[in-house]
Amino acid sequence: MVSVLGPLFRTAGHTVRTQHGVTASAGQRRGDIEVRNYLRDQAGSRSLVFDLSIAHDRFGSSSHVQQNGLLTHPQDLDGPLHVAAQRKIAAYQQQYADNQNISFLPAIVSTSTRMHGEFLRLLFLQAHRETEAHFTAAGMSSQRNQSDSFRFKRAAFYNGLKSKVGLAAAKAAALRVNLNVQGCGIVAPPMHASSRTPLLLPLLLSHNLPTPRVH
Repeated sequence: MVSVLGPLFRTAGHTVRTQHGVTASAGQRRGDIEVRNYLRDQAGSRSLVFDLSIAHDRFGSSSHVQQNGLLTHPQDLDGPLHVAAQRKIAAYQQQYADNQNISFLPAIVSTSTRMHGEFLRLLFLQAHRETEAHFTAAGMSSQRNQSDSFRFKRAAFYNGLKSKVGLAAAKAAALRVNLNVQGCGIVAPPMHASSRTPLLLPLLLSHNLPTPRVH
């Protein structure tokens, strides 16, 4: 996801650092992405660091087979996002605030591609910046923030950003999902196994699926 988000935040002319290029916190930890001088107020400009995390919103532990696939927070679908966000804040926020002119924000999505509220607000701010840049380039800076065309263009940019981030999150989440069609725990074969075909064969035959071709 870092490879997708980095370019997204460069579109409005911001300087973006990723991973090892990110400024370290007081505890020498680094977030995933840093946008230099992104936030501005009366005190001046501050850089923004955010760290990505994918939260699982369903149980997948094979030690509790009866819970596999059930929601971890059925009464609050955003619950996994809040838990993951608090974990990131505890790990990063104060350490950045103590010794750097940097603000920290957790960027959390779930395996179902729900996004944490703070991350959505960041995407909206980025859409606003992109819309301002668009209107300035078109020579219509005097109409910024006031016209229906500005609001419609901002909504389009915002939906585009959410779609791109959602697609990247879905791809990242797919790499973490172990498809279990038999409804019981599956033990992953060791990485050094010479062939996975013998382990897959009983599973494929039980569901009338074609066997893989080994070259």
